[in-house]
Amino acid sequence: MTTLLQTLLLRTLPPDTDPILRAYIETVLPAMEREFGMIPALGGSEEAHYYLQKQRGNKFAAENARRYASRSDQSLLVHVLNALLTGWNLLPFLSPALAVSEDEKRLFCLGLTLHDYNKWCQGEEDSPHASEVADILKLCNTLGAQLNFDAFWVDWREYLTEIAYLAQNTQGKVGTNLPKTNWGSFKLPDTRRLDSPLRWLLAFGDVAVHLSDPADIVTKTGGDRLREHLRFLGIRRRLVYHRLRNCTGILTNAIHNSVLRFVQEFDWHPILFFAQGIVYLAPLDEEIPDRLSIQEFLWERISQFLAEEMLGGQVGFKRDGKGLKVAPQTLELFSPAQLIRNLPGVIQSYVNNAKSPATPKRLEKLELSQTEREFLARGEDLRADRLAEFIFLAQKEFFGNRPEFIPWMLETLGIQSAITPEQTQLQSGGVNWGWYHAAAYYVASNATLDLNGLSEKLQDFAEHLATWAEENGFFPEHLSPTRDIFSNYLAQYLEVQGWDEQERSFQYELASYTVSKTKAARQPICSLSSGEFASEDQMDSVVLFKPQQYSNKNALGGRQIKRGISKIWSLEMLLRQALWSAPAGKLEEQQPVFLYIFPAYVYSPQVASAIRLLVNDLKRVNLWEIRKHWLQNGMDVEALRSLPWLNTSGD
Repeated sequence: MTTLLQTLLLRTLPPDTDPILRAYIETVLPAMEREFGMIPALGGSEEAHYYLQKQRGNKFAAENARRYASRSDQSLLVHVLNALLTGWNLLPFLSPALAVSEDEKRLFCLGLTLHDYNKWCQGEEDSPHASEVADILKLCNTLGAQLNFDAFWVDWREYLTEIAYLAQNTQGKVGTNLPKTNWGSFKLPDTRRLDSPLRWLLAFGDVAVHLSDPADIVTKTGGDRLREHLRFLGIRRRLVYHRLRNCTGILTNAIHNSVLRFVQEFDWHPILFFAQGIVYLAPLDEEIPDRLSIQEFLWERISQFLAEEMLGGQVGFKRDGKGLKVAPQTLELFSPAQLIRNLPGVIQSYVNNAKSPATPKRLEKLELSQTEREFLARGEDLRADRLAEFIFLAQKEFFGNRPEFIPWMLETLGIQSAITPEQTQLQSGGVNWGWYHAAAYYVASNATLDLNGLSEKLQDFAEHLATWAEENGFFPEHLSPTRDIFSNYLAQYLEVQGWDEQERSFQYELASYTVSKTKAARQPICSLSSGEFASEDQMDSVVLFKPQQYSNKNALGGRQIKRGISKIWSLEMLLRQALWSAPAGKLEEQQPVFLYIFPAYVYSPQVASAIRLLVNDLKRVNLWEIRKHWLQNGMDVEALRSLPWLNTSGD
């Protein structure tokens, strides 16, 4: 039976993957899932640890159980798999003298698979002591058979001594039995290879999967041990990391992916993935990426993605009974001229109420003669809606204080003799009736103009309007507060090893927080970030939930209930709209189910790719069918492995 984990890895492995690693995943991994999947390598149940400690007569059972269980959970399956892949990824960097043969690759895989055999021996009896070589060999033989070593390597029993030696001596000191004379005969011609490079490869992987943060390579002794192993392996590379000391969600992921892309030009190879960042193997003499260059690159990547989504009519706008609205970030990502020239496509995407156009309802509010109404009836449809909303939005956002705009637009439409400037500005409750009147008149005067023809006309109007405004200097200087705050956010939270620290003082943080909580603040406090960054009113074109709904963070000493949102979280909300296809303000109505994958430890690059495929395919999984399948199989966890989770058509 093919398992989910096995399928994910096989689908995402590069085409040039070594056949030995592929064979291991095809043969040993499913058995390892069965045997190791429910065994804790780290963390686990305090009660279970206490029971085992008491059975072994340990007088410090309670203390040890608390200590073992205090760490985040990591199953033996995850521990072994990530350690194996991490060590395997060092093979291309080995010095020529230490390059491994095919048999040595197999020894590496099987030795690391069994290196924590003592955790598998959970029960009434302890695992063998380091000196009990015969018992260790017997146990490795039994466990190897259960883990399907025969299918992976038919000759593995001939190398049982080598496998047991590596399993026992993965760590440098604890529980080792290094004298080879204690182990009997070996089949490997040069037994020195068991220590260098094989033991160092195993040890590197085993140490690495105990790390829980990229900065551990600098702040914890595990980093020193990893550097020592690289030195023993003759790998002329250094360990470096990037880390983001904050998590918002999709924005965090975008930053990680963009930094990963940026440092590829510096020949940094990712080897360890964390929720907070990545550890790389970098050249010894390579320069550190420039802080400002990374910030520029990150903004370009994120803003470009959002810009494409905005111009495609996916995010950054919202249409309600008062017409089309623009998110503040949209106005910041584009200059006025850029936005006007692209506005016709946005209008076409959002204004699609052909069955219930707004123009007839607007014209009912006007005092018109019967003759005028009959004439306008020929144009009061979707065509007029699109034209009116284009003009009204352009005026509201860019030309509100420019009296030249109205006569220019009427002349461009060729209706200046029929509609006066005063008539175009009739409005009530934020709804403009006048431009609907003008639009209906234009469409009625050009009754043969269909929707496609109108789209062409709108594009022509937009080009002329932008050019006219540029030539006359009507546009204000284009500023982007979001970009400035994003740079500030990166300066505060993004770390790349080698950068000088730019931490803010506690006094500054306290002052910012205090001001945001008082009436002196110009904007309501962000209900998501508690005032760390400047906020603005929650726009219904930005937030996914219903504005004004969630938060009790009111100003001190006041009754204000108005909610704000910082520009950092506005970026997050827009990214969620784009990637989740979630309409602003209506996500709750869809009753979404959220599944979070937030690792407490490290992922190898191969596992990170597998998880990416899993997340993408889970979007198509029917959770009700999973529930039904599980219940039909007595809620046995093994039944979930037989479920066809993935899209059978492939990647």
